[in-house]
Amino acid sequence: MNEEIIPYSELQCEIVAEMEACADLEAAHKGSWAHKTEGYVSYGMKAGKIYNIFRHFRPSFKNLSLDQSLALAEQLILAGIEELSLFANGILALKTQQLGPEHFPFLDRYLDNFHSWSVTDDFCLHVLQPVLRTYRTETLALLERWNPSPNLWKRRASVVVFTRKIGASGEYTEACLAMCENLVFDPEDLVRKGVGWALKDTMRGDPERVLDYVKELRRRGVSSVVTLYAIRDLKGAAREAVLAVKKER
Repeated sequence: MNEEIIPYSELQCEIVAEMEACADLEAAHKGSWAHKTEGYVSYGMKAGKIYNIFRHFRPSFKNLSLDQSLALAEQLILAGIEELSLFANGILALKTQQLGPEHFPFLDRYLDNFHSWSVTDDFCLHVLQPVLRTYRTETLALLERWNPSPNLWKRRASVVVFTRKIGASGEYTEACLAMCENLVFDPEDLVRKGVGWALKDTMRGDPERVLDYVKELRRRGVSSVVTLYAIRDLKGAAREAVLAVKKER
C-alpha cells in the first residue's frame, strides 16, 4: 500500500521544523569557518543526523511527481541553508531517471543558489553524473556553458562531474581535459581544487594521457593546488617523476 501523499508545501514546513529542532549553533559556527565561502549558512548538523532525517522523509519524496519534486527542491535551495540544500539534492537524485535536457534551465537556475563546495560536489555526484550518463551530448554542452561562468560553483561543477566512476571509466577524458584546461589558472582556490580532483580520478581511466598533461601543467607553472591533488594516487618513482618537472623559464 502506498504512503499517504503529503503536499510538497507541507513537506517543506515539516523538514524545516525538523532541522531547526536539531540545530547546533556552535557546530554551525565551526562549519562556517571551515567552508570560508560567502553566504554559507548551516544548522550545524552532522552528516549521520541529516541522513536519518532524509531517510524518514524519503517515502514521501518518492511519492511526489517530478514537477512537485522540482518545486520542493527549488524552495529548499532558495533557503540558502546547507542542510536544506543537501535535502534538495537528495530529492532531485530520486528523480534522475526523469530529468532530461528540458530541465536544464531549471538546473542552471538551481545552481545560482549554491553556497558551498559540499553542496556542489553532492549535486555533481548524485544528480549530474546520472544525467550525464543518459544524455551525454546535451549535458556536456551544459557543462561547457558553466565552465566560464562568473559563478564559481558552476565552474567547479563543470569539472567535479568528472570525478569518481565517471573519471575512472576513461570515457570522458577529452571533455574533462578541455574543461580543466580553461580553469587551471582560475583565481578561486575551490575551483582549482576541483580541477585537481577531476584530473586525479580521470587519470585512473586514462593514466598515460592525463599524466602527460599534469607534467605539462607543471612546466607551465600551474598552481600546485592543481598538480599535487592530481597526483595523490601516485606513489614512489611515478610520483617523483612528476615532482621533478619544473616550470620552464
